[in-house]
Amino acid sequence: MAAPVALARHSNRGFRGTRWDRVDTLVTHQTGAERSAGLTGFHLFELCLEGHMHAEVEMEMESGDRAEADLVPGTLHFHQSGETGAYKTRGSYKVQQVVIADEVFREAAGMITKGDPNNLKPLGFTGIFDPSLKLLADAMLDEGRAELLGNALYADALAQQIALQILRRRYNLDVRIPPRRRSLSPAELSRVSEYLETHMIDTGGVDTLASLLNMDTFAFTRAFKETTGQAPHQYLIERRIARVKEMLLHDRESLAQIAFATGFSSQSHMTSAFTRRVGMSPGRWRTTIHS
Repeated sequence: MAAPVALARHSNRGFRGTRWDRVDTLVTHQTGAERSAGLTGFHLFELCLEGHMHAEVEMEMESGDRAEADLVPGTLHFHQSGETGAYKTRGSYKVQQVVIADEVFREAAGMITKGDPNNLKPLGFTGIFDPSLKLLADAMLDEGRAELLGNALYADALAQQIALQILRRRYNLDVRIPPRRRSLSPAELSRVSEYLETHMIDTGGVDTLASLLNMDTFAFTRAFKETTGQAPHQYLIERRIARVKEMLLHDRESLAQIAFATGFSSQSHMTSAFTRRVGMSPGRWRTTIHS
């Protein structure tokens, strides 16, 4: 998590960040520290892209006033405007930050809480998986990098969707807390995530992942999906797509070489998976980013 000073422009491998009217996004590296952070006038939404950060948070959260979590690729953190929190973190990670103006949340709250725009507390969370919110964060980052026609309007719409999803999480917690099946602990999830990052070309399959935690394949698959919202194969494909984007952005390898380096069986397999999730082919994405 970042203190307000981290919201300045950071150069990060070609992506400085983009500021629109009511939303701002950037990518930065964070290292472990102890700090107090208070935000005024904006909310901070973060997606872990790479690395591993262990966080202990003391702040009024969406459930309880203290949280401890392992932040691994795909996990999300949200710090609410007006809330002061104490953070103790160790490790390091690369994180996407999305800074959203308070008025965006007030507008959304007014729509879903019968006209009460001040009904915003508590919303904070850390170390969660939420597929819907992650897709919105991915779209925001792609929009910031591509600078397409009308992207300011589109980014504002994405910010509104993020605000609505976070508010819906809060109000859904108020009305129902469904029974949970076996899920992976933060340490278990971190172990699997780190293994996938370092064995992306050949993971050994679900049986190998389950054996890392001394679980049978069926129990592991169900627990993994309960924790992340995705099957292990879907999660792996997303991590491969993220690695492909990094290589397209910074490296000069051919598409065939990138496909091999990221564990896809062929260039056509990579292109098909990339296009389904990103909306354009890898070659077109590379051209758009570097244009």
